[in-house]
Amino acid sequence: MRETILSSDKRFLAVMGVLILAMLLVAIVASQVSTAASSPSPSSTTTLSTRTSQPFAPTTPYLSKGLLFDNVTIPAGLIYQRRGKERLIGQAWGDVDGDGWLDLYTTDHAGANRLYQNNGHGRFSLHPWAADVSLPSAVSSGAVFADYDNDGRPDLLVLNIGQNNLFRNTGEGFEDVTETAGLAADLGHGKTASWGDYDNDGHLDLYIANWSCSPDCGRPTEGDRDTLYHNNGDGTFSDVTVALLGGRDVRGAGFVAAFVDYDNDGDLDIYLVNDEFINPIGNMLWRNDGAGCEGWCFTEVGEEAGANTRAMGMGLATADYDNDGHLDFYFSNAGPMFLLHNLGDGSFADVAGETGAQLGRDHIGWGAVFFDYDNDGWQDLYLAVSDYLGTDGQLPADILLQNDGEGGFQRILPPVSGLDKSGRTLGVAYADYDNDGWVDLAVGHFDGNYELYHNAGQANDNGRIAVQLIGGGSVNRDAIGARVTLELSDGRTLLQEVKAGSSLGAGDTLILHFGLGDAAVRQLHIRWPNGVEETHTNITSNQRYTFSYANN
Repeated sequence: MRETILSSDKRFLAVMGVLILAMLLVAIVASQVSTAASSPSPSSTTTLSTRTSQPFAPTTPYLSKGLLFDNVTIPAGLIYQRRGKERLIGQAWGDVDGDGWLDLYTTDHAGANRLYQNNGHGRFSLHPWAADVSLPSAVSSGAVFADYDNDGRPDLLVLNIGQNNLFRNTGEGFEDVTETAGLAADLGHGKTASWGDYDNDGHLDLYIANWSCSPDCGRPTEGDRDTLYHNNGDGTFSDVTVALLGGRDVRGAGFVAAFVDYDNDGDLDIYLVNDEFINPIGNMLWRNDGAGCEGWCFTEVGEEAGANTRAMGMGLATADYDNDGHLDFYFSNAGPMFLLHNLGDGSFADVAGETGAQLGRDHIGWGAVFFDYDNDGWQDLYLAVSDYLGTDGQLPADILLQNDGEGGFQRILPPVSGLDKSGRTLGVAYADYDNDGWVDLAVGHFDGNYELYHNAGQANDNGRIAVQLIGGGSVNRDAIGARVTLELSDGRTLLQEVKAGSSLGAGDTLILHFGLGDAAVRQLHIRWPNGVEETHTNITSNQRYTFSYANN
């Protein structure tokens, strides 16, 4: 009997020991999960966003005649002629009314600017809100959409010679909030505006690249002062240009700046393309060194990084053209173009000549974009060209450079490309306006109208996906500065970063488009601007994905 009682006691103690051990394990796991949720590590694969997907729309039918691009300006309904005939340009894409179709805004420095509503199925008309943002008396230049107040609606910034205009999207139209936002003091010759959250506080900051008062003031010795604005999070902005070396090097006659994380450290740096025709100080690269200085710590590292090129720089494109995990810079010039290959150690090397992207000395280049027009998983180049050097009256062709996947580019000429044009081109902005998975182009001329080129998508049957990121909480609503990396079944890794404002006076789509070739996606990795990282699997080709940051 006593042995039976002892045996029962032993069984009781054993069961209690197992229960206690299980409780300890649960507590440890809960603690780890809590720690991971509050302080996510870069290697975390916990899904923190919600995702939705839908297939691409059927390709809009046009009579492409086998060309890569169709000029669909007239059938698309973009029939309003631009009156201005100067080197001022602005074209921007944004879904202003939230109907899932990207609308188009274009500027005209000698007449009313135009807001076109995308009606779906390849057709546009004047938007019902067009009068709100027409600015018929302004001398307008660049334009870009961004949700600066995080209310889920894209707002519009228009640059002018003189005071710029910030229009807040109310959901029922646009309201001019320039004065109340604190942006009325910048009276320079605005060329390009770029948005980025440089301090990762969840609010979009702003860089305005101003060119020069020339020719109205003769030939000045320096350009108009650029401006860096900090978003205060209450609908207002503060001029913090002093953070850029005291503002001493922001009078180089800027054409375009880009917020870009060139050194892969998780915060947005600034690269500025200047025009040496006015002030030959070269381009500027401000490395973001974080908090700790008066305001914020930026260090100008252009010379030591090999990025302070002196040229008549005008357009700028940023992308990882060779799929090595580092963002590269391509910028235009009155003469040979430049391709700065990011070496991954904080420095750059100009490889334009050896890659076929230089184009000799006889072109005057303006806006430029990287985009994967054939969906093969390699970033191609489009360069807007206004003139040939040393010629008069000759209409040059814009440049389409196909990435050969081996570190070089091959030029695709008209008529095969379909990129014939009616005027000298200044600006270009890309977007998949008909949601078919093939990226299209809006181009602007200084001596003619804007034109819309539809990507016929007939070159191949390559797979593709589109990725839209939506921020929340500590992440700005547009998720500008976020990175998406795809690991493909063929061993390649594709990287893109969400950006707003680049090329020249332009606003490209914020939706990331990845060509896949014949590969499949093994993993999709997101690095949000606040440092949170997550990984997604089960990504199907030929789908549009939306990831909404859920850790609010």
